[in-house]
Amino acid sequence: MFEEPIRISMSLPSRPEYLDLVQDVVVSVARLCGFAEDGQMDIGLAMREGAVNAMKHGNKLDPRLPIEVEITGSIERITMTIRDRGTGFDPASVPDPTLPENILKSSGRGLFLIHTLVDEVRFHPRSPGTELVLVKRRPALAAGASA
Repeated sequence: MFEEPIRISMSLPSRPEYLDLVQDVVVSVARLCGFAEDGQMDIGLAMREGAVNAMKHGNKLDPRLPIEVEITGSIERITMTIRDRGTGFDPASVPDPTLPENILKSSGRGLFLIHTLVDEVRFHPRSPGTELVLVKRRPALAAGASA
């Protein structure tokens, strides 16, 4: 585990082939920062879902429009920032996937999942696009225990 903060920035085409890379990088950062395996998996999945949304809904899978990803990790938390260049959206307008009329739909659970996996979810409109900021705090360590 490293004591100093880690910061990684990437600019990736809006192509699904890059999703494994984004997920693998953030999981590696989480491991280096001392997150337990279950926390690493939560972080990886939240990042993947955020990147999928940026590529698919923000940039409409146009490979000429990159997503920008920033990962900042420390022993206390990981902050993941994902930016797209789309037209933006209102997060409050996304249908609740737990309502009976949406429960059988094959998509529409990404934001719900992200909210369950991380501690903070923030959206910032940009021109163009949307910035999504995800924060996962590392649980406090018991005296003498490791994560």
